[in-house]
Amino acid sequence: MAELNESVLVGASLADVWRFYFEPSGWPAWVDGFDAVESADGYPETGGTLIWRSIPAGRGTVTERVVAHEPRTLHRIAFSDPESSGELTTRFAVEGEGTRVTLELSYSLPGSGPFAWLTERLFVRSQVRGSLQRTLARLRLEAEDLPDR
Repeated sequence: MAELNESVLVGASLADVWRFYFEPSGWPAWVDGFDAVESADGYPETGGTLIWRSIPAGRGTVTERVVAHEPRTLHRIAFSDPESSGELTTRFAVEGEGTRVTLELSYSLPGSGPFAWLTERLFVRSQVRGSLQRTLARLRLEAEDLPDR
């Protein structure tokens, strides 16, 4: 299982960032490759599910199940899409005048074989890391530009 960790400092309050993070109407602006929600049941609470689809060049249909939801602290999901499965933990913490948002991703790719590890390490990992970084950069820009700030 591959593991990646990325974070960003958002110049907005924890309450504002937390609220914005779970607002579906904002997801197309900052979630890398996000197109639309297909269904949601009890999301974002623990046990809730979310099914969304990506843009045509993206991940396809993504299914998420909320594993943990601790208000203004942590949100952990188990996910699967046609090319991968794993867990994504998002942590929120006050840092100075802003909010630190950290994404901790563990994922695996289907298939095994002699070159699976090498393919993930040389090709896939950098793409996944780039997606996390783009997501966090756009989250920061969008959250810092909220109309009520």
